[in-house]
Amino acid sequence: MGYKIVPTQTNKTSTRVLGISYASSNNQSQFTPIYTTNDQALENLKTLLLTRVGERYSQPEFGTFLLNVIFEPINDDIKRKIEDLILPPISKFLPYITIDQIEIITKEDDPTLDHSVTVKITFSADPYEINTLTLSATENGTLVVE
Repeated sequence: MGYKIVPTQTNKTSTRVLGISYASSNNQSQFTPIYTTNDQALENLKTLLLTRVGERYSQPEFGTFLLNVIFEPINDDIKRKIEDLILPPISKFLPYITIDQIEIITKEDDPTLDHSVTVKITFSADPYEINTLTLSATENGTLVVE
């Protein structure tokens, strides 16, 4: 009696597309396929944070008020306010994402940021891989998402 050993796929790449991501303007295609759970979680987190509450049709509670607050004048309680605005929607709409750390950087922390706020969210959807999403509101009114 013989046995046939069939190797299994050991790397995290897959040929099954889980979703799509919106690419930046430097890519050839507007949309790129997503193959991993962590990449999909990153895109879902971006979508949640950049959607205003009431903006999504048939889901009026989906989103955050982050875009309303991140461009307000910087005051003493902006860090607490940002955390209070983003944590409940993440736990409600993306319960599979574990937030490891939220770091909010303002002029208090970095004197070169005159009228800017940077929010770094370290999270994981897979216990073996940690991702970081960075949102930077600049003084000229643009939002940079990395």
